[in-house]
Amino acid sequence: MIVSIFALSSCGSGGSSDSAGTPQVESLADSSAGKAAPPEKADAAAPRQAVVKASIISTGSVSLSAKDVGKTRTQVQRVSDKYAGQVTEQETSEGDGDGPSHARMVLRIPSKSFTDAMSDLEDAATLLDSNTTSTDVTTEVVDTEVRVKNARSSIERIRTLLSRAEAIGDVISIESELARREADLNSLLAQQAALEDQTSLSTITVDIDRAGPGGAGDEDPGFLAGLSAGWEALGGSARVLAVALGAVVPWVPVVALVLAPVWLLAKRRKQGVAPVPATGPADE
Repeated sequence: MIVSIFALSSCGSGGSSDSAGTPQVESLADSSAGKAAPPEKADAAAPRQAVVKASIISTGSVSLSAKDVGKTRTQVQRVSDKYAGQVTEQETSEGDGDGPSHARMVLRIPSKSFTDAMSDLEDAATLLDSNTTSTDVTTEVVDTEVRVKNARSSIERIRTLLSRAEAIGDVISIESELARREADLNSLLAQQAALEDQTSLSTITVDIDRAGPGGAGDEDPGFLAGLSAGWEALGGSARVLAVALGAVVPWVPVVALVLAPVWLLAKRRKQGVAPVPATGPADE
């Protein structure tokens, strides 16, 4: 008896409706068979279709340029606090003694405040780039909710069968089926929790770069910056000359060996040429 009922329940658990709930549905149908309401009353009594709330996953990214990265990072934190958000990730790259040169922050902001938060973040410093993406997952959310509800109902029916089982074989079979359906329910609950997190909190990634010479928001470099650039240019020229000299030096001995014999030979020839004596008028 228990095994046959269990088999019937297993066959109906795969769809959105379950055959184990059929007796209840039939009893309700029988009790109302002799009490057919007039068409107009039946239409008025029909339940209205529930309005499904849209479920949207919103993500954004903002790239900023600022002279003081640390100060702008603090401003971004204030925007997150303003909308009851949180900073889930933060990376900072230190510069050459003038404070951080780059910062990256990942914010989780309530979805209802996503647009306002993006606007405030874009005004935190000089805006370089801004992007937003929205994905509608309403159908997936509704489908997951229905599957969770059906899975829980199925588990309750399996537990009822288990409480009525007497034979050891029936108990083992029902417990195995119960464990499988509970595992399926846990998987669905994990999916549902992930969707809830993504739709209730939006993710915004903020990148902050320090403005360099001539960059956005940078002021007149002035004398010191010009002096620094001059020293760098002089150092570059010195390095070029050093490289050229290093390339020439190995050839000096070779050139000397070739030119030394030629120079000595030319010198000896010059010394071996005697001056021509002057001659007077011929004797008569």
